[in-house]
Order: sequence, then C-alpha cells, then structure tokens
Amino acid sequence: MPSNALAVHLETLLGDADELVGVARRVRDELGGSFSRLTSANRATVIMCVSAWEACIEELVRESLEALRPPSPPLGLWPALDATIRGQLGRFNNPNVENVRMLLSDALGLPDLHLHWRWQNCTTAQAAQRLATAISERHQIAHGVNPRPVVHYEHAARLPQFFRRLARCADDAVRRHLVAVHGIAHPWPA
Repeated sequence: MPSNALAVHLETLLGDADELVGVARRVRDELGGSFSRLTSANRATVIMCVSAWEACIEELVRESLEALRPPSPPLGLWPALDATIRGQLGRFNNPNVENVRMLLSDALGLPDLHLHWRWQNCTTAQAAQRLATAISERHQIAHGVNPRPVVHYEHAARLPQFFRRLARCADDAVRRHLVAVHGIAHPWPA
C-alpha cells in the first residue's frame, strides 16, 4: 500500500501537470504541430512537476516520522527527532539528489535513497540525471534566467510519468526501510 504522500499529494499535484500537458497537446494539434507558442506551458509543467516531487518527499518524511512515533509514552528521543526533522523540512526547498539523500538519511537513517531509483529502461544514474535536469530547468525558470529556457513539449509531456516512477521508487524504499530496520509492520495507515 502506498503512502498518502504518493497516493494523494503527488497524484493531486501531478494532475495539474497532466492537465497542462493535455491542453498543450490540444493546442499543438489545433496549430498543426507548432510548438513555439507552447514553451511557457512547458516551463509551467516543469515547475509543477518539481513542486509535486518536493511536496511528495516532504509528506513522505512527515508520514515516516508519524510511523516512528512510539504508540504511548515514554516517547524517548522521538520528540527531538521530530523537531529536528520538521525544522529541516522548513528549509527544504531544493529536492535534488543530495538534499533528498541527506533529508532521508537524517530522518530515517536511510542512506542513499537514490540507489533505489530504477525501473525498466532507467538506471539509477539516468534517474538521478533526469532529476538534476528538471531541477536545473526549474531553477532557471523560477529565478528568471534571461533568455528564458526552452523546454520542448516532448520533454514536458514525459515529466509527470517520470516523477510518478521516481516517487513510487522512493515510497517503496522508505516503506521497506521502515519495515526492515525500524520494525514497523504497516507504516502507512490504510
């Protein structure tokens, strides 16, 4: 069973990106394949997808912290861990490979989450590179680099599915880690 971070938060946010890709596809079809007028929609898709990824990771960490919370007092070190990690979440604004790795390592003791980012026809290195590319594009767009970056429709159209796969891998790895290392049989409530 997936976390709410994946099943609810990510899917809701990527739904906006899917909708924008669909609008761009309809406009492209009406214009007979002209993509030059769609670059702003493609840039918006990049921002939406990276934003969805960031929100998913943040919520995955919050859900994991709740799963680690002792069921009853004494709470031990959990309040300190919770406060520390929630402070880190407040400063988490760049969901690149290294920042995600550090956050999950600090919060759960899960080293090198990115090593779990792989699926058919995509290696760990390819997934990390695609994430780095999307993050770089997002930074250029959000910080007003001039000239504006050109984001092609084909690239933007593939991003929602890329982030779904990436998040699914992260979600599975965190769940397995909570079960195997922390002994939490069912980390995500049904």
